[in-house]
Amino acid sequence: MTDSQRPTGHAQPSLMGQFQQTRASLMALLKAHIDLFKAELNGIMGEIKMLATQAGIALVIALMTGILFWVGGFLFAGEWLFGSIGWGLAHGVLLGLALIVALALAIVGARARYAVTSFLISVVFVVIVALACGSNVGYNQAALIGTNLASPLGAPGVVALIGGLIIGALLFAILLGIVGGVRGALGGLFVGLIPGAIVGWLIAGAPWTWPPAVGFAITVGLIAWPILNVIICFPRLDPAERFKRLYPRQSVEAANETRAWLEEQWQTRLPKRGSK
Repeated sequence: MTDSQRPTGHAQPSLMGQFQQTRASLMALLKAHIDLFKAELNGIMGEIKMLATQAGIALVIALMTGILFWVGGFLFAGEWLFGSIGWGLAHGVLLGLALIVALALAIVGARARYAVTSFLISVVFVVIVALACGSNVGYNQAALIGTNLASPLGAPGVVALIGGLIIGALLFAILLGIVGGVRGALGGLFVGLIPGAIVGWLIAGAPWTWPPAVGFAITVGLIAWPILNVIICFPRLDPAERFKRLYPRQSVEAANETRAWLEEQWQTRLPKRGSK
């Protein structure tokens, strides 16, 4: 058999063929890695969804527990300490409102010391009202004064009502006078009549025992706290100063300076263009 008749082996691939085979192998390997990454990413996303669901459930339960602790705690304290869950309900609601007012004032620029000052004054009110009610000194004085008055005016409740009118008008006149001057004081004389009459009648219109007396005093203090907080903070509030940090002043000034420079450059070059 001649050399020309001998069977030849497989032909060697060309350089281009080897490049294409290598490229196809690399693409297949890359696709395999991408498919593996997608599969693992789907598994990771499933775990993240599971973790997010569990965390969301835990957060909802924590919020429900906090609400239950807030509401139930006040109701329990009202029944245990003051003899009625109504006191606990009133204290919880009023404390929440007082905190909302304090935070709202802080948002518009009120300082924390004003809230602390008004709170301390309210504590003094609580002590005074608790002592006045619990010791029945107000009721005793109203009954004593009533013995010297004619029939409809001699009842302790009527004396307490009139005394509350006078004290409430004077107190609100002083407080509103701090804010609005003479006009505020005159307005306070009329504004303080109704709340003063109500509080005076409640304090001295009938005898008290100590538990409800303290509960009532705390209620008065929680009502007085946000009112005093507003009265103390209002003359000193400056919302423009508080919110000026939300305005990008430096960026605006820099932009205005750049615009002024560009306008100046344009004005200086415009005649040169016209002269050509």
